[in-house]
Amino acid sequence: MICDIRIDDRLIHGQVCGFWIPHHNLQRIVIVDDEIIHDAQRKTALKFGCPDKCKLSIFSTDSAADKFNRKIDEGIRVMILCQSSIPLLKLYEKGYHFKEITVGNMASKPDSTRIRKTLFVSKEEKEAFIKLSEYGVKIISQMVPSEPREDIIDEIRKG
Repeated sequence: MICDIRIDDRLIHGQVCGFWIPHHNLQRIVIVDDEIIHDAQRKTALKFGCPDKCKLSIFSTDSAADKFNRKIDEGIRVMILCQSSIPLLKLYEKGYHFKEITVGNMASKPDSTRIRKTLFVSKEEKEAFIKLSEYGVKIISQMVPSEPREDIIDEIRKG
C-alpha cells in the first residue's frame, strides 16, 4: 500500500525518519531517481541513514513504474520519495497513476524560482508539477504531519 508520495530533496533525513516513518507506520521507503541508481556511494549513504525498522529501496523510474504497476509492494506500507516532480511525472506517464503528491523541501538551485520558504522549483520541475495537476494529481505542501495540508498548484503556476 502506498501511504504517501513525497518530494523532499534531502531524501532520508530527520523529518522523514522522525516524523513521516512513524506517522505512516512505514515498512519501506522507495526512492525513485534515475541518477542515484547509478551512484553506489550515495545509495550506501542513504541506506545507512534509514532506520532499521524501515527498508529502503532505490529504483529508476522505469523499474519503479514496472514494480508499482505490478503491485509488487501490496500489503506493505510504502512511501515513494523523490527529489523533484520530474521522476513522478515520468512514473505517471509510464502508467503508474496516483492522486496526490506531498511536497516538503526543495532547496534553491541555479535558475530556480521561490514558491515558498523552502520550496524552489526549476522551469522543468514547474512544468512537471503543472502537467501532473492537469492529469488530476493534487499538489500538497506539508513539511511535517502536524502542519496543515495546503494545495499549492496555484502558487507554482504563478511562480
